[in-house]
Amino acid sequence: MRVCLYLEAAEMVAKSGFRTAFEHQRRALQSAGVEVVDDPARDDYDLLHLHFFGPKSLFYLKRARRLGIKVIAHAHSIGAHDFEDSFTLFNSISGLYEKYLYYFYESSDAVITCSQYAREQLQAQGISKPIFVVSNAVDRQKFKFDLEKRRHYRELLQLKRFTVFSAGNVIPRKGILDFLEVARRLPELDFVWFGHLWPKFMTFYPEMHKALETKPPNVKMPGFVVDTPAAFSAGDLCFLPSFRENQPMVLLEALSLGRPLVVRDIPEYRGWLKEGVNARLGSSVEEFVAQIRTLAQDPREWQRLSLAAEALAEQSSLPVVGRRLKELYALILEGAAVSASSSL
Repeated sequence: MRVCLYLEAAEMVAKSGFRTAFEHQRRALQSAGVEVVDDPARDDYDLLHLHFFGPKSLFYLKRARRLGIKVIAHAHSIGAHDFEDSFTLFNSISGLYEKYLYYFYESSDAVITCSQYAREQLQAQGISKPIFVVSNAVDRQKFKFDLEKRRHYRELLQLKRFTVFSAGNVIPRKGILDFLEVARRLPELDFVWFGHLWPKFMTFYPEMHKALETKPPNVKMPGFVVDTPAAFSAGDLCFLPSFRENQPMVLLEALSLGRPLVVRDIPEYRGWLKEGVNARLGSSVEEFVAQIRTLAQDPREWQRLSLAAEALAEQSSLPVVGRRLKELYALILEGAAVSASSSL
């Protein structure tokens, strides 16, 4: 089996979860013995797996269909739901964006997404092609807690206390306002947000920029970091109050490092993150404050959730995801995808 894994505009999304998910999937497939190529202009592969939805991707999708090559569209985005409250003017074109995504996904042979909620939303939009749920993959050898790297990054960032961290583009949808407010109410802790801060003209949200300009003194924002395992090891707890997601790579990476999670209770996490079992879920600043304070003050509860985090991460390890993808590829190539999808 030879698969072409293609990510259009890879450099444009180099600082996003798109790129990380793509790279991890490549390694997952290789761990399962699947031959992977990355040039969609070739015609000697069995299946084309697209990780983006731009014009080049659409061109190669149409070309592959003409050549009789099966095409999978990877639905990292499900439309307006995860498009709004991101970058300037995105809200005004979210409807058109969703219509284009519908056309793109419907033009493929099958769709893969990483949460049951996303699958349900795509079906509700009328996507008739088989839709499979496959977790994003995390490299557990790379995202492994390292005490020396922790010490280095804590010294670099001047972190002295229990540290709460998050990562992602600094945009309203990610919950940056609640992150800052929770930090304000917990001055005895350190908070770090790793992620790219775009120019104001690209993220024109006056309330957000005002909050950033007056952020509490216990919040550090070092920007995008390359060595995320080291940076995340410097933290003690991952807090992502995002309002809309699919399956953020930051959560998988934090889980792999054994960092407990505090997240917003949103339907995307249903069936994956479970309150009190492998994460703490909340719906308000007050609840987030209480949950973080408990984990900062109770080492036994922190340790319990740390162990649960690593166990959950193992379910999304490279070998596990690689085997799942290989099985789905075989079904799609055999033409058995429709019946398999309906049985999920």
